[in-house]
Amino acid sequence: MLKKSSIAFVLCALAMLSVLISACGTDTSGGNTSAPKTPATATPTSSMASAYAFKCDSGSVTAGGSTALQNMVTDAATAYKAKCSSATLDVQGGGSKTGLANANSGTWTIGDSDVPALATQSALVDHQVAVVIFTVVVNKQVTGVTNLTSEQLISIYTGKTTNWSQVGGNNLPIVVVSRPASSGTRATFKKYILGGATEKPAQANALSQDSTSLVLQSVSTTKGAIGYATLGDSTKKGTVNILSIDGQAPNAANVKTNAYKFWNVEHMYTKGASTGLAQDFINFIVSDPAAQTVKNSYKFMNVSDINPSALTAHNNA
Repeated sequence: MLKKSSIAFVLCALAMLSVLISACGTDTSGGNTSAPKTPATATPTSSMASAYAFKCDSGSVTAGGSTALQNMVTDAATAYKAKCSSATLDVQGGGSKTGLANANSGTWTIGDSDVPALATQSALVDHQVAVVIFTVVVNKQVTGVTNLTSEQLISIYTGKTTNWSQVGGNNLPIVVVSRPASSGTRATFKKYILGGATEKPAQANALSQDSTSLVLQSVSTTKGAIGYATLGDSTKKGTVNILSIDGQAPNAANVKTNAYKFWNVEHMYTKGASTGLAQDFINFIVSDPAAQTVKNSYKFMNVSDINPSALTAHNNA
């Protein structure tokens, strides 16, 4: 009996020891199962860290250059000043190359441009604020033409095609309304639509205007005229006909995939890193809901709206 009771005692003791060991939480894999795991979102991403918040800053800023950007930036400046009355924002035109030159010289705080800065303007810092959609427009007396191919546009802008009847339209002389060499819109048209060809329209019928607004005015009032302008301004005016190019309509869906080629990234350049009111205004245009409403009204897109592969293809064209 003693032997049996001893055995029972030993077995009971072993069972109690097993319970104690289990309670200590030993992990045979060598890890501590009770240690908390760091959540994947514990470290803020760059976008989270740079979340936009409106900032009112006093001072004076002049932003000028691209007339494609001018109306949108003017309205955005009005929206900014409605929230920040101590700010003075002067928006001017002059063309993209003028904007780049004046920002580089320090004459203007911000240079607005449809095209990148030159390699010689290395002091300029680029702020990409939007994507602009351009369009070819014609006078409303031009009939039978809703689309032109790149080849037809090259022929028109190099003076080989001089009458609308040659491209399926009515018998009406073509009047080309162009932009000066300082224009970023002209540079964009030359690169993406004319394939690098230089504009040499039939000089007897050629006009040149210094801004997007003046181009639209000339096209709307000149019989047989053709020109190029921003989609937003052209739509707002409503006084011209908007054409497709190579069978692609000028709209956000076609720009997103680069099916429609006549568009570009809009830049606001500063000499060195932007600070104070200049930086606050640029941030406002990029991220503020009030500025987004303005951009939408002019049919501007955000750079993030463009498919990365399409943006790469466009930039490398």
